[in-house]
Amino acid sequence: MTAVAMHPEATTSAAAKSGAAVRIAVIIVHYKTPQMLLECIATLMPELSAADRVVVVDNASGAEQLAALKPLAGNAGVTLLESEKNLGFAGANNLAITQVMQGGGAEYFLLLNPDTLIRPGAIATLLRFLESHPEAACVGPRLEDPDATPQQSAFRNPSPVSEFLRGASIGPIEKMFKRFRVHGPIIETPQPTDWLAGACVLLRAQMIQKAGLLDDRFFMYFEEVDYFRHAKKLGFQAWYEPAAHVIHLVGQSSGINVAPGQKRLPAYWFESRHRYFRKHYGYFGTLLADLFWLKGHILDRARKLVTGTSHAAVAKGEAADLLRHFFKQLFHPFKTSPRAGGGAV
Repeated sequence: MTAVAMHPEATTSAAAKSGAAVRIAVIIVHYKTPQMLLECIATLMPELSAADRVVVVDNASGAEQLAALKPLAGNAGVTLLESEKNLGFAGANNLAITQVMQGGGAEYFLLLNPDTLIRPGAIATLLRFLESHPEAACVGPRLEDPDATPQQSAFRNPSPVSEFLRGASIGPIEKMFKRFRVHGPIIETPQPTDWLAGACVLLRAQMIQKAGLLDDRFFMYFEEVDYFRHAKKLGFQAWYEPAAHVIHLVGQSSGINVAPGQKRLPAYWFESRHRYFRKHYGYFGTLLADLFWLKGHILDRARKLVTGTSHAAVAKGEAADLLRHFFKQLFHPFKTSPRAGGGAV
């Protein structure tokens, strides 16, 4: 791994009083989307102060992609870390968090996707929320489409029952088991939640210091679900603040968008899903989650035969891919250790 510092970080007396080198350390993981990243940075920089720092981790995108990031040199306080291999989302964030901690630390960490655009005032709103809500350890904004249509940004934890609801997506059944739904109604007031979308979330440094790093055995997906679940067990509350608005170009940085008719999900999505359920529900709980999803999917297919409609968000080949992974783990299960986080900071 090589680190290229574009400009030295500035600090203010407020940050110095906290014992941290910077106020907010913004971490962005990049992989082969340079133009998107530059557009994200362009909307981010006006929202930061001289006490803030931006760390971009390039996940082995290649020389051509890195060359396209040269305009980053025009932004004071930006550091580019070049990883020699693709560490995934969790691993790359851990690399940057560790680098910031070793360099003096920060009061807050903002995990941000490159497929986001920051609305004016969003960062300040999130910061004010944490400053005025000591019970909140982290906070996420209202994610939205470019036309301001709100997206789901705060969620309940996935469970075997929620997998049945996800596979079926049948209104009366969802109403009956609504407390198990991962995706609830979009809310308009601040409130605590099980977990927040990793596209944009502001965390107190104390939360990371106690909960540790992200579990980097998740290459991509489910790592934030796992991390927030772990942090909640330690007493840390995650909050949703819809007064802060951030545009999220869903799936543009990863190429994955779980919606009807979308392209096949990669193997690592199923592996991450399996790791999450194995970690929190055990071997038999994981098999139950698979069977519940398949049962729900069969109900959805039956409804489509009768009514011609389906509301389930199923990617192409998802049932076959899940079955393949189900039998792979049934007969050749990989081992999971009890480690909850990714390790100490």
